[in-house]
Amino acid sequence: MIDENKALELIAQGEGQHVEFKESVPSKVRELSEEVCAFSNASGGYVLIGVNNKSGFVKGFTIDNTKRSSIQDSLDAIQPAVDCGFYPLTVQGHDIWVIEVQEGDNKPYVASGSIYVRRGANSQKLRTPAEMRQLFDDAGALHFDEAFNKWFRMDEVSEQAVREFKEKAGISSAAPAPELIRNLELLGPKGEMTNVVPMFFSDECGKRIPQAVVRCVLFKGTNKVHIIDSKTIGGPLLSQYNETTKWLKQRLAVEYIMDGFNPRIEKWEIPLDAIKEALTNSICHRDYYDTAANIMVELYDDRLEITNPGGLLPIVAKNFGHMSKSRNPKVFELFTRMDLVEKVGSGIPRMSDLMKEAGLPAPEYRTEGFFTTVLYKNKNTVKETGKKTIKETGKKMPERILEIIGENPQITVSDIAERCGLTYNGAYYHIEKMRNKGILLHKGGDKGGEWVIL
Repeated sequence: MIDENKALELIAQGEGQHVEFKESVPSKVRELSEEVCAFSNASGGYVLIGVNNKSGFVKGFTIDNTKRSSIQDSLDAIQPAVDCGFYPLTVQGHDIWVIEVQEGDNKPYVASGSIYVRRGANSQKLRTPAEMRQLFDDAGALHFDEAFNKWFRMDEVSEQAVREFKEKAGISSAAPAPELIRNLELLGPKGEMTNVVPMFFSDECGKRIPQAVVRCVLFKGTNKVHIIDSKTIGGPLLSQYNETTKWLKQRLAVEYIMDGFNPRIEKWEIPLDAIKEALTNSICHRDYYDTAANIMVELYDDRLEITNPGGLLPIVAKNFGHMSKSRNPKVFELFTRMDLVEKVGSGIPRMSDLMKEAGLPAPEYRTEGFFTTVLYKNKNTVKETGKKTIKETGKKMPERILEIIGENPQITVSDIAERCGLTYNGAYYHIEKMRNKGILLHKGGDKGGEWVIL
């Protein structure tokens, strides 16, 4: 609670970022709750009732029990609940009323069905997604991945997603999923469930958070006229990364360079590391508050475009290529644990270096509205190197499988699936089809046996 001296200091300052004057209680009491909501979404402040809003003259104002109850009910209607005090104070012999508002820890706060935020001497109603994103950026803690989640429970955690994450992150601990999630600090200060948990450990991620998916589209030619193939990939974010990478590897040309008994070299028409960098950046930095857009992975005859909803944050745009600030710090942190992203701010230079090393044009970036990375293909992958080269592009899956078996007759179905970017069942389907046609057979047991191409 403030005293008279503090009140006089505030009145002397005049209305501003932290002070609002009301000569009387507005006829619509909800206007007071909207002011309180605005202060909670900013850095806190005071509403002084009984002070002229132009001159700052202390007139005083009486609030009876009925009106006080009405005001309190209006304040209680703000969601989530705000931290504020409402009390009388005598200033220069006049009774005024003070609503003292603390900056909220659970932004954004909503009053009368809308979000309000204090901007200077005015309380502004946010009307567009861009204004809301600015509020989130200004608040510093209003990240989608750290917001509280109401539909997911700990017993719904996918054990497979946990295993895959632990394997990728090099975590050997046998601790159960709840302990792992607590140790990773993915819960709120009071143990509340946050969005990052289902984003990484729920198969429902792309369903219950429908914007958290990757849509892959293969076009014929160089424009968006003829779609050859499309796939929407949901589930945990690590699974989205893995499945999108597999989808791309099945549709990109690769050159195998054989040099005697040395391990063969794979040369993709777009460097895989550059693709993975662009993909992880899009997953980590996308605006998950934008429910109308997904990450788009678009493959054309001459290029790959990966589009991330949200565009660049203002501070990143000013220092493009030299610094990074993620909209989703917990997502970024977990991808860093899995070594799928390099240090902060290194992604753009790294992609440029990878494309240059491959003799390809530098990446192009479109930053208006959405953020798009454009990686151009290598149209002349076979060069006169004095080494035997095999260029593979657009092979049918059975041919690809037979080639892999020819290299290693003892290879397992699981490894074939991994090499081909297929599921186990997908690889098994093609293999069984060839066995039934008398093209392929397997001698010996599952362990120690080998494939024979007939």
